[in-house]
Amino acid sequence: MNKLEILKEKAKEIVDKVADDPQGRYKLRYQFYQKYGDPFVKGKEGLGNSELAFMEWEIKRGVLNPIQDAYPGSPWWREVNSHFLYVATLAQLIKESGETFTDLPVPVDFWLDFINTPNECSWYRAHNSSIISGYEVADSLAFKENIYEQYFVNIVLYRLLYAQSMVEGVSFGILGKIFANPRGKAVSIITDIEAFYPSNYPLSKEDIAYVTHHAHNLPGLIEDIFDLIFIVPHLSKLYDEAAKWNNSPIVLKYVKNNKPLYPITENKVSSVHFSNALTTKDINTP
Repeated sequence: MNKLEILKEKAKEIVDKVADDPQGRYKLRYQFYQKYGDPFVKGKEGLGNSELAFMEWEIKRGVLNPIQDAYPGSPWWREVNSHFLYVATLAQLIKESGETFTDLPVPVDFWLDFINTPNECSWYRAHNSSIISGYEVADSLAFKENIYEQYFVNIVLYRLLYAQSMVEGVSFGILGKIFANPRGKAVSIITDIEAFYPSNYPLSKEDIAYVTHHAHNLPGLIEDIFDLIFIVPHLSKLYDEAAKWNNSPIVLKYVKNNKPLYPITENKVSSVHFSNALTTKDINTP
């Protein structure tokens, strides 16, 4: 077994150990950012603040719970998170080994770039390429989620890519860079707003109203403006740019004509439409 294969096995072992331990998953990333999260202040999470805040929301929602738990987690969310942990952990092990390898997975290369040059852009490219790769790995599991959860994971993805567009300087200029800075509190604040990030798994009826943009109240209106006015009309362009930023062409398969299409399989495409109704036909079209 060559050195890279040894490191891959070690990364897998590390991630497998915390597979059924949501807090263990969080601790793995917390410890990473204690080392690499802030180039200016040691012992601070810095550029990891956004990711850690999102993981806290995942833990609160229960999607990372063991499958055999009294409140089972989500196979899809668990797999995306596990893949994310794996590629980031592998990059850390490679960095700390002092070895250099070629032909690494794209997210691993981006994490190495982040570790070597930590800044807002290098963080987003490492983080988002890992998430996109995780979506690809977990594609078949997404079909096991109910149609509303399938709808929601598209929203989660395009909001993440839109935040990246702010830091990349495409959306909202300097204000966008400030708002989407991973050092900040924006993710912590927004994940506490049920209209944007529900805390129930599976989604409650109220959650579904928000997720499908049918909540006729002030939080729902704010969510509608954010998603349906600022993001969705430009979705195809956003995904095209994200494919380039993150060297992740697979993301182009997740959108068509400004409509998200995830999950996909070889013979079936999930077409999620922003329409007046959300039906099984809307979600899974042959």
